[in-house]
Amino acid sequence: MHAWWIFCRVVDNLGDAGVSWRLASQLAARSYQVTLVIDHLQTLACFCPALVTDTPTQQVQGVRILPWAVVGQDPAQLGAEDPTLPVSVVSAFSCDLPSSVQAFLQQRQVVPHWILFDYLSAESWVEGCHGLSAPIPGYLGPRHFFFPGFTPRTGGLLREPGLLARRSEIRASLSRQETLWRSWGLTEKTNLSTLTLFAYPDAPWQSLREAMRRTGQAWRWVLFEGMEITDRIGRADAFHVPEGDVWGKIEPVRVALRTQDEYDGLLWVSHFNLVRGEDSFVRAQWAGRPFLWHLYPQAEGQHRVKLEAFLERYLAGLEAALAAAIADLFRAWNGRGDMALAWQRVVPHWKDWERHALAWSEALAEQPDLVTKLVEFSNLELK
Repeated sequence: MHAWWIFCRVVDNLGDAGVSWRLASQLAARSYQVTLVIDHLQTLACFCPALVTDTPTQQVQGVRILPWAVVGQDPAQLGAEDPTLPVSVVSAFSCDLPSSVQAFLQQRQVVPHWILFDYLSAESWVEGCHGLSAPIPGYLGPRHFFFPGFTPRTGGLLREPGLLARRSEIRASLSRQETLWRSWGLTEKTNLSTLTLFAYPDAPWQSLREAMRRTGQAWRWVLFEGMEITDRIGRADAFHVPEGDVWGKIEPVRVALRTQDEYDGLLWVSHFNLVRGEDSFVRAQWAGRPFLWHLYPQAEGQHRVKLEAFLERYLAGLEAALAAAIADLFRAWNGRGDMALAWQRVVPHWKDWERHALAWSEALAEQPDLVTKLVEFSNLELK
């Protein structure tokens, strides 16, 4: 048996907690003893409704959940397992561990393998850094970098066993699709294509809406409650208050955020998914649908470097006109380029993009999933 202690500090938004929860719950589903230590239970509760935010310790879906402050004050709260049991400690997004926790880890009979689980990137340097040793003074156990990624020389992507098979089953069953739509308070509308909108507040959504209106297409835009976006003058939530005929054939709706599994299902049956950060970025790719990724702006334009690195992989081998049209739309969505022109260019290629998105997800699924690679990596270091 092997235990996993995952530490998560919520820096901003939902991605830190989202990735950490997927990792923890997937490990627990494989019968490992898993503890998630997190500093903001309210964020985790947004998509984990069974969570009680004012309870010092609880178990949800096989994962023991502890507040960060509780563990920082009393690291012995971690030690319910047999002290001889091998333990791997994961710092989600390379967060630091409290000094009290570090001291506690080294009191164990076998000092845990400390894994710095880093951010996802398609940049080429990730392959060289994945798995590198990361020793620090005073820590006696193994400590390594672990980078998620898109190639066999990285840590891979989070993917549950049978995920794509379940996606195919949903798409093949009209009754299951109708049930899924109803769970979101929506109905299937054959005359509308559905777009899910999950972006940072400054996304150029109005420019995309106007571009869609000009091409005369009928769309339903689904925005999640609590995900605020602003208009061009910084006014919050102009989304749900149409002025005149500004929306045209586009129907705007808001829905409450639900569990991660339900979110995945919505991506599967929608036609175009606009996502942000890391967790929804990966899930949009498993959906096998056209999507746009909205990156959080970083100093010196580093987010643009990340976008171009991903596009280089995502568009490799495509016919030149299709690749250029998709790339231009991604760039315009991230503030570089004319959205109206980019949308007009991509519309004639839509069916080809749908085929590519499906093929891309299937090709990624040929690689081992992240949890499988993480367990194998940690077992090697603990031998």
